[in-house]
Amino acid sequence: MKNLKFKSLAILFASFALFSGCKNETTEVVSPFVGNYTITKAAVTEAFSLITTIPTVSIPIPVGTPITQNIQAALLSSVSCSTADKSWVELRKDNSMWMSCEGAKAISAGTWQEVNATTLLLNMNSVAVKPNGFALTVTNVVKNAAGLTGKTSVPMPKEMFAAALPQGMTLAGTPALYIVAFSIDFTKK
Repeated sequence: MKNLKFKSLAILFASFALFSGCKNETTEVVSPFVGNYTITKAAVTEAFSLITTIPTVSIPIPVGTPITQNIQAALLSSVSCSTADKSWVELRKDNSMWMSCEGAKAISAGTWQEVNATTLLLNMNSVAVKPNGFALTVTNVVKNAAGLTGKTSVPMPKEMFAAALPQGMTLAGTPALYIVAFSIDFTKK
């Protein structure tokens, strides 16, 4: 009888060890934002005016004004590509961010974070955006079959708007930076 109790106790301990040794295997949750994206469209979402050196003359920049090339130049300047459509941003599973150009080695551009289902934070390091790096918060993010769309704002140097001025006008003596609110489309590569 005593021997039977010990055998039962041994079986009980063995099954305890077996069940406690098993781990619940969880599947890795991958953010829906992971992927490679090209910046394909950017447009002003809040009107602003460029102040010129001529008193009382300013140049209005209305809502909907396309600024895709300006944004591509500002955010992808560290990647030298023949055309902007050959450069892209890679958001990796490990929350690292890389920038690439077809045929070139990718550069570490910082980190990214999924703040919530509709907000991304892109922490671009000083390699990506010279000289100090830049944190870009993209809100109202919508993921669709083509990629991502969202809204953000960035300080842009006045020199980026020189081409928008009529001949003979300059922005000398005006604010060095303009805060520009815009929509942005990232197309999945």
